[in-house]
Formats: sequence, structure tokens, C-alpha cells
Amino acid sequence: MHSLSNKKAEFFILTSVVIISVFYALSKYINPYAFIDTSKAVDGGEIFFFNNVKEKAIKTVEISAPSELEDNLEEYKNFVETVAGKKGYTLSFDYVIHSTQVNVTMVLISEKYTLRAGFVIPRS
Repeated sequence: MHSLSNKKAEFFILTSVVIISVFYALSKYINPYAFIDTSKAVDGGEIFFFNNVKEKAIKTVEISAPSELEDNLEEYKNFVETVAGKKGYTLSFDYVIHSTQVNVTMVLISEKYTLRAGFVIPRS
């Protein structure tokens, strides 16, 4: 009975070594194709933030009552410039309110990019 136990243990160890070897060989063969490149997601952080600030500026003008527009834009400006600073960006968000439209100028500076936009938002 003792020899049967030894044979089972030897078989188990041999099987484990073979299975591990097969998985190791497969991982070396498949590995270069299995990696997902996430650098593009990190690379576009500034662009995503910049476009989001622009989109929300438009929304802020659209939903603000005429009497609250200047206060809302000033609060939004302070908020986005603070958030940009926390992310390591420098954001200049300037606006001029006219009777029928709001002119917005934005400049975002990071280590990789300098993004600029000037756009007009019609007032309702």
C-alpha cells in the first residue's frame, strides 16, 4: 500500500510540472498579443478635460436665467480653473457677455499640449 501512495505522489508532481510547463510555453507564445494598450486613454486626458469644459460652458449658458448668467459663469470659471490646477494643468477661461451671445476663450496648458478654443454661445 505504501508503494501505491508513492506512485500517486510522483504522478501528481509530474502532472503538475507538465501542466505548468504547458501554460508557461503558451504564455510566452501568446503574451505579446494579449496586452491592451492603455496609453491612449492616458494620453488624451487633457483633450477630454478641455472638451468637457467647453461642453459644460455651453450648457451653463443655455440653462442660466439672464439675471444669473454672470454669477453662474464666474462660479463655473473658478471651479474649472481649480480642477485644472489639481490635475496639473493651467486653464485660462475667459468670457464676455453680450445681449445676444457669450464669447468664450479657453486656453489649456499641460506638459504635452497647449489647447486653445474661442467660441460663441447664443443666448436665448
